[in-house]
Amino acid sequence: MFHRAGGVTNRRMVRAGNRWGKSEAGCAEDVSWLLGERLFYPKNDPARTAGIPRHGVKLLTITTDWDKVSEIWTGPEGKVWKFLPMAYVVSKKTNHSGAIDQIHIDYKGRKSVWRFDTVKSFKANPMGQESSDWDAVHIDEPCPEQQFKGVARGLVDRQGHAWFTLTPLNEAWINDYFFPEDTGGEEISSRWSITGTIFDNPHLSQDAISEFEALLTEEEKQCRMYGLPLHLAGLIYKQFDKNRHVLKEVPEGWKSFGEPPVDWPIYIWIDVHPQTPHAVNFFTVSPHGQVMQFLDIFEHCSIAALCLRIRSVVGSRTVVAARVDPLAYINDPVTMLNMATEFHRCGVHVQKATKALAEGILKTQECLAKENYFYITPLCRTTLWEIQRYCWDEKGDKPVDKDDHCMENLYRCMLHGIRWVDFKEHESQIVNDIEIVGPGWENDETVDVTEELQKVY
Repeated sequence: MFHRAGGVTNRRMVRAGNRWGKSEAGCAEDVSWLLGERLFYPKNDPARTAGIPRHGVKLLTITTDWDKVSEIWTGPEGKVWKFLPMAYVVSKKTNHSGAIDQIHIDYKGRKSVWRFDTVKSFKANPMGQESSDWDAVHIDEPCPEQQFKGVARGLVDRQGHAWFTLTPLNEAWINDYFFPEDTGGEEISSRWSITGTIFDNPHLSQDAISEFEALLTEEEKQCRMYGLPLHLAGLIYKQFDKNRHVLKEVPEGWKSFGEPPVDWPIYIWIDVHPQTPHAVNFFTVSPHGQVMQFLDIFEHCSIAALCLRIRSVVGSRTVVAARVDPLAYINDPVTMLNMATEFHRCGVHVQKATKALAEGILKTQECLAKENYFYITPLCRTTLWEIQRYCWDEKGDKPVDKDDHCMENLYRCMLHGIRWVDFKEHESQIVNDIEIVGPGWENDETVDVTEELQKVY
């Protein structure tokens, strides 16, 4: 399947557990491109040459370091010589480490060049491959995103191909690259992938597999045994299921995913930062008590500009509560003002949110586990991206402090609790201890910042 897919797509990935045979499959494809045909297919099979240029090629294979290049690839017992007959090798070159890093091949007059590079070399010299062009690139171990971007630039002129064969121990961007739909993006049909497990290898005994499995943590098993990205194994919200929680169609009575009915209550949670982007999560509750996050904002801007965005989303709807990170209440030592004051000045009447992270995570896990309770629209791109990466740190006692802005808002919302409010039945502005902070804010007498922002932007 992997080799045949080269005829229909220029981006492929084998994502598999240890001992699956990933590198062998990748090496066989490398040699096939260098020779111009997949010799393991019959001559009358279209897959024998599908996707491979008729002319000689320049091919780059990237692995971990030069020791691995020698041990696994180009050394006397390396994979290269299992697939590439020495009769077609014109010359070999070695580098400063004594490893073969270049092989020149002539197959029936078709001249090709095979180059090797490593992740370790890139980290020492990020610009090392920037000026090169390639017909194909093979990523045999997870590499930094910037390294792939650099070599992918060299694929443009030749309309080149790239294939990945790896156990996803790190570099989460690779999973995003092949599965953008996992985080709210659009599925890219031109990218092909297959996931394999250690159990797919018929040459391994069950006893040997069990002995290896006994060495692994539960998280490592998911990656090394089943080929699932390691960063997903330590997920905090494993209860989240995009097939169950992400709305596929606009709910009845909504104008769009971002426009719930005007008589439904709106709840807003805001995570502010002086230097990094602010995050805003918008929630509503259905008459049946279902919690729905319908939009998020993730933007670096002034508080005034953020308020303008928030008010445009709210429109004429009634905001039951808008809560902000306690950071917003810390006074500037010179002006003695704070971000909460600026929110109020610009017409977004905020209250202080909780900082009870541990309790909030437990509550969110509970809410996600409930049937028919929490839903999220595809417009919540940042939330969807974060929730599928929000992991415990190495000690496992707290989340990794990175890419968690919408997650902060989510746990605060779930912990504080939100519910349906029927405004037609309540004339008072205080409903069951819930403070209603304003019917839409659109007629608020606070300062109009639109003209002020036009001067800035």
